[in-house]
Amino acid sequence: MTKEFMHTHQIYLTPLSPIHIGCGEDFEPTNYVIDNQILYHFEPSNLCLVKEKRDELLNLTKQSNLLRIQSFFKANAKSAVNFSHYFANVAKGVASEWENRIGKVAQRESNGREVVAKLAIERTSYLPYEHNAYIPGSSFKGALATAILDLAHKKSGAPRLERKENLIKKYIGEFKESELRTVKFGDFVPLKGINSKIYFCLNFKKKPTEKGILGRGISLRRETIVSGQYRAFQSDLALWENKHKRTSAYELNEIFDILNDYYVPIFNEECERLIANGLINRQWVSSVQSLFNSKKIALIRLGKNGADSKVLRNTGTAQIKIMQGRGKSIQKDRSTTLWLAGETSQQTNDLLPFGWALLEINHGQENEKLKQWCEQQTLANHIIDKAVLIEKHHTEQQKLKQLYEEEQNRIQERAAQRLAEEQAKSKLLSSASENQRLVLKFVEKLQNTTERQIDTSGSPLLKEAQALLALATEWNETEQQFVKEKITVDLLKSKVDFKKKDTEKNLKKLLNKLVSAG
Repeated sequence: MTKEFMHTHQIYLTPLSPIHIGCGEDFEPTNYVIDNQILYHFEPSNLCLVKEKRDELLNLTKQSNLLRIQSFFKANAKSAVNFSHYFANVAKGVASEWENRIGKVAQRESNGREVVAKLAIERTSYLPYEHNAYIPGSSFKGALATAILDLAHKKSGAPRLERKENLIKKYIGEFKESELRTVKFGDFVPLKGINSKIYFCLNFKKKPTEKGILGRGISLRRETIVSGQYRAFQSDLALWENKHKRTSAYELNEIFDILNDYYVPIFNEECERLIANGLINRQWVSSVQSLFNSKKIALIRLGKNGADSKVLRNTGTAQIKIMQGRGKSIQKDRSTTLWLAGETSQQTNDLLPFGWALLEINHGQENEKLKQWCEQQTLANHIIDKAVLIEKHHTEQQKLKQLYEEEQNRIQERAAQRLAEEQAKSKLLSSASENQRLVLKFVEKLQNTTERQIDTSGSPLLKEAQALLALATEWNETEQQFVKEKITVDLLKSKVDFKKKDTEKNLKKLLNKLVSAG
């Protein structure tokens, strides 16, 4: 019987808590708006703005006026919303912060320099052409490698390690000798539109002070994959035989056991501490723990979630750098803080840990217990489904596109009309006599005058018109007819207020002295 050298399995992944895997990109205040706790990410050049708005934005961009650019997009949120290409749910505190701080000065320094509020949001990894979140296979492989190293270290008696000792080389092997060569994991690709949510990423000290107060660090804003999306991702796991070491490939149940042996204790210990400090809901913890009831599932932690789930677990083994102020640090085997997801920046209870997920083998059967748990989480998280948002804004987007196209047509029509007028004017000027050019220049001057004039204050336009009409009495018949057609009482009234009772009468007398067209 021929021995198989590769086994391929389909693996589902269900997020159990918010997951953030960085991609090196941020949502910036100049490419997103927030409306009704939904973030709308847009490309400024793709917005359908009327000409006046486009010109305003271009001028602000040339001035590099960041505050006014932020205010511009907030004021024109309707267009930004309906022409966005990516949506994310937003925690209520993040939405309130944006509303209160966008387009405003955060502080003024002693030298008068204005500091603009930094409202950038770290984006989670996504597929560029689909604008959909995914989980890179490398993220899983790193989490698996940590669990394998921890197990190998325990089996070797958990000796104290040198600071720069290469554990991968020692326990797993490198390059073609690596045992991880036998584990080929593809990316966890989305099986549907993935819902994400922007949370505050809150930093708490693990141990309270003598007064029972938990110290806090800085807070960040991160987009996360929302928990409770049942079997939202799928990946292919290929297990190979390592022909270089002549050893058998890992079995799938062995990998699941390794993951559970490493991550389940971390989950339990961390949650126990969080419950003791009042930061997390005990019922949520119990509901998650009830899912660890099968050999066909594995718990794993992915993305940015703190250091404790990325190190060897034996006491005195890990060496985590703990900052002690500017330029000072110490080494400890455990971190001193925890990162949690919160709705507001000051929240101290009902928080969520980052990064937990459940893996399952695709056996063609539903996991009803997990499915029910996910449905409950979706309701509790108040998530608006991405498909609903797309449908909601499609109609409005079509309306705005139609208005934009109509405005573009009007602009083209006006441009064509101006061109025709310029061409007619140019033709007229080229064929006009010197006296007729005087008339045309006066008419152009009058039409370009923006402020109205009054005859009682000695209107320059009225005086010039009267002088021109008096002079025209000495022109030939054709030129007199021309001036009488171009300079009319109604034309002068369009720019000059006739307050004197005899102004119009005297003007008509001058016009009547000219020869009328036959």
